Formats: sequence, C-alpha cells, structure tokens
Amino acid sequence: MRKHNGLGLIELLVVLAVLAVALSLAVPGFGRLLEEHRLQVATQELHSALNQARTTAVLSGQPISIAALDGNWARGWTLFVDSNNNGVREPTEQLLSAHAALAHITVTPDSTSRRYVHYTPGGYSIQPSGAFHSGHFLLCASTLSASRIVINRAGRIRQESAEMDPVCPR
Repeated sequence: MRKHNGLGLIELLVVLAVLAVALSLAVPGFGRLLEEHRLQVATQELHSALNQARTTAVLSGQPISIAALDGNWARGWTLFVDSNNNGVREPTEQLLSAHAALAHITVTPDSTSRRYVHYTPGGYSIQPSGAFHSGHFLLCASTLSASRIVINRAGRIRQESAEMDPVCPR
C-alpha cells in the first residue's frame, strides 16, 4: 500500500475554489462592518469633543467654542477659548485641541450648528445673539446606517442611532 503524505493537485484546487467562494461572500459583509465601525468611531469622537468643550468651559470658567474646519465638520474641528463668541479663533485666543478629518463620513449639522458651538462657563450652549442653542449633527456612512448627536437647550449632549436620512448620500 501507498502512504499519502499530502494533497493531490485536484484536491488542492477544490480547496482553493471553496476558499475563493467563501471569501467572496465574506468581503462585502466585512466592508459594511468596517463602515459601521468608522461611523461609530466618528460619532464618538465628535460627541467627546463636544463634551470636552462643555466641560472645559465649566472647569476653566472661560467661554469655549468648537468650530468646524472650513465650515465642514467632516474636515475636522478646533476647540479654543472664544471670549467674543464669534466662532473664529483670534491670535490671542488659546487653542485647546484640534481634530483631523473624518474618513468616509459626512456630517450634516442643523442650521444653528453649521459653523460652531459655543459654551458659556455655566455649561450652556448659546448662539451669537445670546439665545440658547440647541441642535443636532447627523453623521452618515456609505452604508445604510446613520447616527445623530443632539445638543439640548441646557447644553447637554446625547448620542442616538438614526434611520438613514434622505440627507445622507447613498
């Protein structure tokens, strides 16, 4: 009798064909999983930055703004002391942190949060006029999922999952 020490060519080709079929089925699911993870990370980063702005305003006793880079939150944002509540960092105003662009994520703010969000030392978010500021950010991935960050009238921030909005690109 012959002793087999390995696989024959036909057996090896069958195994490779089965692996190719399995991978072709798994890759689209993995891509969706990766997009959903990017969305979760981006939502958490923006949520944390808004919380940092509010907390820093309260603890430092200074007015703090978080502003979108070039008017687009997906391109990143800066956090700085904003004593005149104009949403623009002046050379004399201290930069506290900056965040880089969000990869493969779109961010659509409401009209009051388009450029920046400003926090008073009391922890309230206000508009340039001094009126209270409440609003939201809709974060979209290329998958069928979206996330929303909501700022209430007291300046508190919460995160919620959102249905795919018509604003989100498909």
